[in-house]
Amino acid sequence: MRLLYLLTEPLGIGGVQSDMLALSEDLTKKGHEIHIATRPGVLLDEILANGARFHDLNFHFQIWNPFGFLRACLGLRRVIRRERLEIVAPQSVRSSIIAWFALRLLPFSYRVAATGKRIPIVTTIHNIHNPVHFRYAGKILDRCCDYVIFESHYERNRVTAGGLPEDKSEVIHSGIDTDRFRPLDPSAELAASYGLDKEKHRIYGIVARLSEEKGHDYLLRAFRKVSEKDPDARLMIVGDGPLMEPTRALCTELGLDEVVVFTGMQRNVAEHLALFDVFVLSSTRESFPLAAREAMAAGRAAIVPRIGGCPEVVDEGNTGYLFESRNVDELAEQMMKIMEQDRYVEFGKRSRQRVVDLFSRRQWMDGDERVYLAHTRHPN
Repeated sequence: MRLLYLLTEPLGIGGVQSDMLALSEDLTKKGHEIHIATRPGVLLDEILANGARFHDLNFHFQIWNPFGFLRACLGLRRVIRRERLEIVAPQSVRSSIIAWFALRLLPFSYRVAATGKRIPIVTTIHNIHNPVHFRYAGKILDRCCDYVIFESHYERNRVTAGGLPEDKSEVIHSGIDTDRFRPLDPSAELAASYGLDKEKHRIYGIVARLSEEKGHDYLLRAFRKVSEKDPDARLMIVGDGPLMEPTRALCTELGLDEVVVFTGMQRNVAEHLALFDVFVLSSTRESFPLAAREAMAAGRAAIVPRIGGCPEVVDEGNTGYLFESRNVDELAEQMMKIMEQDRYVEFGKRSRQRVVDLFSRRQWMDGDERVYLAHTRHPN
């Protein structure tokens, strides 16, 4: 199978880009030829090392720019013809529209010369945050795609309610590498480098891009309440992003500089998770959070907002707790509650098992491969 993934965002740090790393590695090992079209980024070398082929196409033009749209369509069609690709897998509504236009309308329906068959368009929807996109996504995907894979039941239910036929989609949870993300002994050296003592401190942590939708400001305000009750509590903020400086400024304003650690972006996430006692996600928008599942695979209890697909990830009262997004008081309450009687320890063990049972990388790869092969063998 010769498969082309289409990404709207460049190959930077993010959930979809991490998915591309895993998919390119595992599907290449299975003998498939994997291509990825987007703009380059920091993960490009790793993508290439996995055996994938890269094509520099820009799908992130301003939506009202007809020249950008046309360039993307023509470029995509050239790549498909040159590489003799068999299936196209957009990773967003936008890239699905471009694929449909390039393969079905420009200038007429494109077919593989050797077989005379159309190239299937099988889209994966990770999340749809924009309300305008969500309003029309079901009908657009029904028109532009042969089939849709959703990462969560939450997203599938929203989009099928908006016009996508239920029999044209299914849920395949993106999976976690449970060998990479596993319970590890915390590194005393790493802890010391951040001024932390695992014997003394109770450590909460978040791994997320510092951007508006991740709600770091709510987490800091909640942690201030925790810190007032527990002077030995510490908070680790792992990640970087456009709101790094405003978040640091808020930390200072709240008087938390001595108890909050900013690590910046880290590639050895598993080693940092080993320092956490509890993973906390404070997002205001979320679909099916990858970072929470990675933390759970690492044996960490998790506190997440009651939004999107988060309740599909955390089994409340069994692997962690949920809270109302933006509710600082409830978040602080759950953070303190999970430490009582060392609940987080047993929750962490159950978290690991939940990921192994429901969100493993093998289940993900087998599911995606099954769908792709079904559509390449029986194209419309």
